[in-house]
Amino acid sequence: MGKKKGSKAASPSSDDFLQTLEDFTSKENWDKFFTLRGNDDSFEWYAEWPQLRDSLLPLLQDSSSSSSASSSGSLQILVPGCGNSRLSEHLYDAGFRDITNVDFSKVVISDMLRRNIRTRPELRWRVMDITKMQLADESFDTVLDKGALDALMEPEVGTKLGSQYLSEAKRVLKPGGKFICLTLAESHVLALLFSKLRFGWKMTVHSISQKRSNLKTFMVVAEKENSVLLHDITSSFDLLSIGRNDNQVILI
Repeated sequence: MGKKKGSKAASPSSDDFLQTLEDFTSKENWDKFFTLRGNDDSFEWYAEWPQLRDSLLPLLQDSSSSSSASSSGSLQILVPGCGNSRLSEHLYDAGFRDITNVDFSKVVISDMLRRNIRTRPELRWRVMDITKMQLADESFDTVLDKGALDALMEPEVGTKLGSQYLSEAKRVLKPGGKFICLTLAESHVLALLFSKLRFGWKMTVHSISQKRSNLKTFMVVAEKENSVLLHDITSSFDLLSIGRNDNQVILI
């Protein structure tokens, strides 16, 4: 993702807020970021709910029918690095009740708990480092990542944090569970993602339209198997027709 530097304007946009972070792996910087925004001002990485809904809901509904979950409401979903995105709120309103949200920022977890305690009381919010999660092995049907891996993959930091996080995501997923990663698909991110989830994982890449950015958003879906088979990576879009930024990998 790289560092974004600059000064905050008097009436800052989302991009101006991001410029205040400088280092996306710093907990202190994220605490400042969420304090500036306040508990009612959500920030969405890459794609808004209307762009995600039609691609995401069928994946989750398919997971509930093929897993031990008896319904969408009992599908166990983990949202790592949740921030103050409204993604979990939208999922809750769509009928998914068993959602655990984790973030290492105490500021944002407190804000999100206050924002949802009355209207969405079953949502869970926990302060946690996603590279060292205090969660049981094979305890989730779905791990839903909306920008978390990208944020850990600062070029100056290298792949250590991203690798630790993916190992944790693999550990907490049940067999047959899905790791759903919303990403800008920059080459260094995909290189790690594909190398960590190639053997014993069925992988599909989807393209998500987004109106506000010239960066194309991708959704990588990896299904966990009890095997060491090497599967082909499939796609659900015309690879030659999609737009991209120069930093994004060419997926062909």
